[in-house]
Amino acid sequence: MLGVILAAAVQAAAPSALADPLAPARIGDLQCYGADPVRRTCRAMAGYTFAAGGQILNQAEVVLQASPVVTMRTVSPVTVRDGAVCGPLSGVDKAQILVRGHRLPEEDAAPARAQVAASMANVLGKEVCTTYRRSGDWWIAQVTMDGVARQDMNDTLIWVPASAGYTVQP
Repeated sequence: MLGVILAAAVQAAAPSALADPLAPARIGDLQCYGADPVRRTCRAMAGYTFAAGGQILNQAEVVLQASPVVTMRTVSPVTVRDGAVCGPLSGVDKAQILVRGHRLPEEDAAPARAQVAASMANVLGKEVCTTYRRSGDWWIAQVTMDGVARQDMNDTLIWVPASAGYTVQP
């Protein structure tokens, strides 16, 4: 789910949580959700860009379909508040849809986006906040939606360098 879209351990991190949950992203690392370190794959991957004015954008890619592999890339604004990364579930209306890593032409992507938006209609626009708790070499992403804990959206992740060659795959 994108909210989860909303990940290689970080040596400088405190054992239980990060004071700045995006500290690894500030040096270019990516969040890899549902990681398979042997295959170097992630079910979803997220990166962040930081603008001079303080704006933070989350770029996420998530698997929509396993065969053929279909993924969706979104860009959504986020903020860091009280140790959590928060932002609305958004970006589906402008998402890129890829099949086997190749971007679909707009005439094919539009119906796919509409289908995803329809399946997420009850959560789009809601604020998702994610905190990160260390668990060994992994992190646990703990999610709230509109202030309510959503354990069904919690996930595991690792932080990986962008140069590590991880890809989004089922």
